[in-house]
Amino acid sequence: MKNSVIARLFAITAALTLAAGTLAQDKNKGSTTVDLKEIRKNLGELQASISDTMASLTQLKEGAKAGGDLGSRYAAFDTEFKELESLIAKVRAQGTKVRARAEDHYRAWREELSKMSNPKLREKAQNRFADAKEEFDEIIVIADEAKREMEPFMADLRDVATYLKADLSADALKTLSNTIWKLGNKSKAVIASIQHVNTQINKTLEELPEGK
Repeated sequence: MKNSVIARLFAITAALTLAAGTLAQDKNKGSTTVDLKEIRKNLGELQASISDTMASLTQLKEGAKAGGDLGSRYAAFDTEFKELESLIAKVRAQGTKVRARAEDHYRAWREELSKMSNPKLREKAQNRFADAKEEFDEIIVIADEAKREMEPFMADLRDVATYLKADLSADALKTLSNTIWKLGNKSKAVIASIQHVNTQINKTLEELPEGK
């Protein structure tokens, strides 16, 4: 009985070891775990950037109402807006890279599992594979939802930036007042959708061996 228990424990340990090993990447290519952590960090920065951009736009609007100098407030908004666009491009590029890299190592993992001769051990390893793959695939689904929230928000924000670049005046800002207010509300939904992506990244990282 004791030997049977030990055998089962050994089988489980071997399955998890195989799973970890097949997730390993060439060191020069990095790893999915590292990539996901980097994306998580940049998504956090993206949330902050959206908040900062909207805060600077609101301050510009309030400055127009108060009859203050618009030049410095517009410069602050323009800086924040450009940083936001840069971060979006960065996260988009990272997402494309990690998706391709993950597909490569999941494919390698699946191929390794197919070579296992012990059916019980293979089943345990396949279950481990399925759990990790499911969590990663969910990132893609949730990220697509966040993208659908982000795109119309950014389209309107770009239009506002273009408007103000052509006509920086109290009258122009008065005309944009309602649009800016709506953008403020939209920004909250966008930030929440990005947080949803990060929550799923955390769940996925729990399924991946550390450092793989």
